Amino acid sequence: MAYLAQESGGSGTTGQPLGAYCDIMVRCEITRVLLLMVLQPSPQRIRPEHAQTLEKYAWGTTDDNNTNHLLDDDMFLLLQSVVMACQSRDIEALHLLQKDMWPKLSPEQNNLLQLVITEISQPSGDSAL
Repeated sequence: MAYLAQESGGSGTTGQPLGAYCDIMVRCEITRVLLLMVLQPSPQRIRPEHAQTLEKYAWGTTDDNNTNHLLDDDMFLLLQSVVMACQSRDIEALHLLQKDMWPKLSPEQNNLLQLVITEISQPSGDSAL
């Protein structure tokens, strides 16, 4: 969907999507990051485009020249914090971030964030028996 919005979306002189297309791109970016956090792909199995997405939110990355940086600063920092909390498996931080992000996310995205927290706290590979 992000590809479609990027290809068919109107773009101004900066080359960035305008209006509703920008909103679609932002929604897709947030959903993409949350899905990657749910899936937790290993470095050997991650696709290059997914690795690039996660690199934008890596520990020391402050690349403001990224043309896909359509998120506002608050949402970018919140997503970056989610990625870092997932990498360090910090459940408390994820719960605090969930409270901050809840009003900013769609119901689908809130569900994904809850799945991330559940997966980090109780990995599906662990047996509950």
